[in-house]
Parts: sequence; C-alpha cells; structure tokens
Amino acid sequence: MTAIWMSILALAVGAADAVPQAASADRALADEVRALGWIAYCARSDKGDWDIFVCRPDGSQIRNLTGTPGHNEFSPQFSRDGRRLLYRRMPRTETIDNNHHGTQGELVLANGDGTQPQVFGAEGEYPWASWSPDGKQLACLSIKGITFIDVATKQVVRRSERKGFFQQLTWSPDGRWLSGVANSFGAGWSVACMDAETGAVNAVNRVDCCTPDWFPDSKHVVFSWRPPGQAANSGYGWTQLWMADAEGQSRRLLYAEDGRHVYGGHVSPDGKYVLFTGNMQEDGDPSQAGAPMGLMRMRDAPLIGGASRELRKLHPRAGDGPALTLPRGWEPCWTSSELPAGKPVRSGSRRNESRTILVSTQATPAIGNDASRLAAELHNLGWLVFSAKTEQGDWDLFLMRPDGTDRQPLTSTPEFNETGARFAPDGQRLLYYRMPKTEAVDNNTYGTFELIVADSDGRNPVAYGREFPWASWGPDGKHVACLTSKGIQIVDLASRRIVRQVPRQGMVGQLIWSPDGRAFVGTANGLGPFWNIGRLSADDGKIQVMSESDRYNCTPDWLPDSQHVVYARGIIPQQSGRAELWMADPDGRKTRLLYAEEDRHIYGACASPDGRYLLFTRSVEDLGKVDHAGTTMAIIRRSDVPMRGDAGETLRKRVPDAPQGPRLDLGPGWEPHWTGREVRAEAPP
Repeated sequence: MTAIWMSILALAVGAADAVPQAASADRALADEVRALGWIAYCARSDKGDWDIFVCRPDGSQIRNLTGTPGHNEFSPQFSRDGRRLLYRRMPRTETIDNNHHGTQGELVLANGDGTQPQVFGAEGEYPWASWSPDGKQLACLSIKGITFIDVATKQVVRRSERKGFFQQLTWSPDGRWLSGVANSFGAGWSVACMDAETGAVNAVNRVDCCTPDWFPDSKHVVFSWRPPGQAANSGYGWTQLWMADAEGQSRRLLYAEDGRHVYGGHVSPDGKYVLFTGNMQEDGDPSQAGAPMGLMRMRDAPLIGGASRELRKLHPRAGDGPALTLPRGWEPCWTSSELPAGKPVRSGSRRNESRTILVSTQATPAIGNDASRLAAELHNLGWLVFSAKTEQGDWDLFLMRPDGTDRQPLTSTPEFNETGARFAPDGQRLLYYRMPKTEAVDNNTYGTFELIVADSDGRNPVAYGREFPWASWGPDGKHVACLTSKGIQIVDLASRRIVRQVPRQGMVGQLIWSPDGRAFVGTANGLGPFWNIGRLSADDGKIQVMSESDRYNCTPDWLPDSQHVVYARGIIPQQSGRAELWMADPDGRKTRLLYAEEDRHIYGACASPDGRYLLFTRSVEDLGKVDHAGTTMAIIRRSDVPMRGDAGETLRKRVPDAPQGPRLDLGPGWEPHWTGREVRAEAPP
C-alpha cells in the first residue's frame, strides 16, 4: 500500500464526496464490501453542523439521515438487527468532546433509516447508551453506576456498580458482557470487560487505551492503544488499532501508522473486516472537520500505513494493504441490514414548514434471515397506509410498501391530526378522519371527527364534516356505512344522501362493512358485560357475538372471504394480560389465537388483499390514547399462526408448539390498512 494515511490529506474527501480513486487491490476490496450493508457515522455537513450520514462500506451512496442545521448529531449506533438507530443531539453552538460525547446533549432513538426520530431523554440523561442484543434495552453508564433501561417504558430494569468504568460502554452481541474504558486497573485508561450478570470485571489492556468494541463472536474486543516507548511524535507516540480476547490474552496489532491516531474501531457484522478513523489530533478532530475513515480485511492484519519506519522495525511481518480510504467521518458503525437505504429529501408543508421525509431507493433487507425472506415476499404486494407522529408533533398519514420501504407522507398539515385511513376496495380512493392537533388521538374516538375522502395518493381531499362517524367503504366504493346514534346509515358519497338505515343493535364503534356487502362487524355493547365483537346482517339486522363475551374486545376487521373476522381479544377487568390477535369463524362459535406477546398489546389488525398475511399494531400501552413511542406495526404470515412474539414463559406454556416468528417489524405507526393496487406515491404539495 502507498502511504495511505499521509496521502489522505491530499484527497478532497468531504462528507458528501464521491469515493476516492484507489489502486487495483483497493478497488477489489471496494467491490468485495460494497453490498455488505451500510455504515453510519457523523460528519460535517455543507452547512457546517455535524449530521448523521450513511454510506456503503466502499464509501459510495452517501446520504444524510438527519439534516438539522441547528443541531449537531453524533455517536450513531445501530441496533444489532439494523432496525433502530441511536445517537446524541445538541445545539450546534456546542462542541463535540471526544472523551465525553456519550454524555453530551440528548439521546435520540430513530428507525434504522433515520425516520421517526424521538428524543428519549433530557440533556445528559442515558449517558453512553448501548443497545441490548434484542434492541429492547439500553445499558447506560454514569458516575452512579450502570443501569439497564427498558426502551419501551424507560424503566430501570436493574443496576450494577460501575467498577471503575467511566466511558465508552458497549454491550456484547450475545448480551453476556459489557466493554468500556476503566480506571480501576492501575492505570487511568484501561480497556476492560464486565460480566453483565455478576458484575465481575477484568482488564483487556492497560494504559492509554480507548474506544473498545466487540467482535460478532462476543469473545474478542477491538480497541485503540498507544503503546509506550514509541520514539515517534516527539516520544509521545501514535495511537494504534489492536484486538485481544475478552480476557486480555492473544493481543494483536491490526493497523498502525506514524502520523495518525487510529480510533473508533468497529468490526463488520460478519467479522471479516474492520472499520476505523485516523486522526492527526488525539481528540479525534471533532472541533475541525473530522478525518477520513478506513476499512481493511481482518485476514490482512497487521497493516502499517505510510513509511512508519520505526513501526516496521517492530512489526517486520506487517503488510501495507489494501485498505480503503472512506469519507471523512467519526465514530462509525456498521450494519448488514438494508433498512438504512433511504435518501432524505425536503418537502414544504402547507404552511411552508420544512420537514424531512424518506424516499427509499432500495427494496428488502439483505440480511439472510427469516424476516428478510418475509420482506422479500411482501415488497411488491401493494401499499400500506397508516398514521404516525411527525417531528412537528401532529399525526399525519403515510404510505409505504408492505416490506417497510418507500415510506413517505400523504398529508402534511401541522395544525391537524389525520387518523383511521382505509383504502376503497378498488384502491383508488381513501377515507380518513381529521381533527385539530389539540385533540388527543384515541383508539376509541378517532372515527367521530371530520371525515375526509381523497384520492389514494392523498390528493384532492374533500371534507364531509362530522356527520359521518365510523365510516366504512361499501363493496362498490360509491357508498359508505356510518355508525350514528340513529343507526347504521348507508350514504351515497356523491350526493351525501342516506339511502338506507339499519338498526345498530348496540354497535358503538369501529364499524367495518364486509367485502361482499352482506354484513357489518364492529365493537358492540349489550352482548356481554364488556365490549365485544358483533356481526350484524345487512339484510335482516340480526346481530351475533363473534368473540368471547367475558372480556374487552375491539378493532375487528374482515378477512377477504367475508366470513372470518380478525380482532383484538382484550383483557378481563381486574386481571393481568395483554390484548392478543384472534380470529372468529363465520358463526362466531369458534375462535382461535393468531398472534400474542407478553409485553405488547396487539390492535388494529387487517389482512392482506390476498388473505395470506396479517398486518397489525403492537402497543406498549393499553389503547385508549395512542400518543406513545412504543406503538409500532408488524406483519406475519397466516400460514405461521398461531405465533408467539416473544419468549415469555406464560405464553410458551399456553401455546408450546407455536413458533416465535418470523415477524417483520415496520416501525412506528397505527391503524394501518392495505391495498393490493399500485398507488401513485408522491410527496404532498
């Protein structure tokens, strides 16, 4: 390799630059890694603030995920499945500190593609946060100790003494260990490991070490170390990239160069490559423009960059390449998921308020697991519409593919909340409800506000007023059924005339007209002591209970056969439990479990137009009010039911033969609906 790091300064490599020209060996390495997921990092934007960017591992396809000129965003970390991203955010006027960045500003949690960012805590809260293997918890390190936080509830699950750990905490992929920088091993800057259960600690490497991270095997650690006794840099020496096993044995040099401090080592998800940053300044250059990142194969280690004559004497067998020069960046991390493959663009709202939307240019996750195969099945099966909360605090309607890609807004009205969207049977139109932003979005009342009918791409919205509660499309797409205090009214949309009325027989909400037009299903009272699912004949007005009548039940919908009904089977008052996804047979005499979790309520299910898949909402809270960060969407196959969504012991005993997946998680959203037709997907004007 040529003097790779000394030549970096001559390369115009900025946060939005193209990939530098490389030698043939470097080009071969670039080709090798290009499709292996995405790298997230922070870098200076063209506006001078620090944003979170992603790029391919070869440095191509650079995209800005945050784009907030008033803030600095930094220290990104993907969850192990790539579906979530955490980072910290603070005002642009403050400077990122290489030794305290994990305590600066606010912790933000977002989707892996940067969408739906949510501030998780106040300034300085949840310091040095690191994902658990399943993405459901965070380990945080403060002067008071190590705390394990449940992401959904923000509750402290347990605590541990910090045992001298003081920064750069990282949870191992298997969940058994924590690594970090410690001052309890006879030196101020040791890299150490801690047993996450017992709290037992051991040093991995002592003296002048930092930025540790785990290999995928959870048995080895990559870290930065400035070995003593170096003659270079006026006897101070240069920081190098090393690895060792978690017990501090088998220490090995990975990359070193006189003239560069090497920090921020991160091993690829397959363990074959290592990513790092080279900096001339020991603080990592965050107050300047950062420095180019680098990438090398593990099998080529050790490597030495540039002339580095003294280093080559110490390590005579070290190679000199290839190593890729990547864009300027700091604290990079790597995911094999394809979910970050999106490009933020700006769209003005109707009040010219700017907001970030995401238009994906990629399709399905590339990680070779059951969820990615499910995503591959779903990508071309139409579109989903749903409500989600925006950065402005209102609820808008969004559109996306069933695999979670191509997510983009249909409405952009900061003064209103839009909810309860449903496609017409032919997929050409859409109805939904609109309410002032000051009104709380509530699972039990959203259908009582102003009805809006629009094209399926959100264009040409027409307001119908509040006289059409709980509207549901008829089979012909020309009529809607509305649930009023006077009865179920069939309304001709063109003329707004009531053409027929059926007694409501105790129906109180969430009315849905069957695909064949012969029946209605909804939430009813009078069929038992609590809310129940009622099926009402459109011909003779007779009603029958479809669910168990000794508990709360809600959010029903039809399967495409107009015979079976899916619904949320709720709890019995004064008893613990969660709402679960169930299905009722045509006569209501037989019900069966479809999907359940021990730590989530399941609501708002609908089937795919072909009946092969089930789409639903997962909620931490018992809805009611929907304004909660733990409200997300997911899809499963009908052929895989009954399914358990987690490893809870109670659920396992109830349905021991039920599989635990695959489930495709789709991120934040509520009350989704599905059409098999193509929708012209364009951002709102």
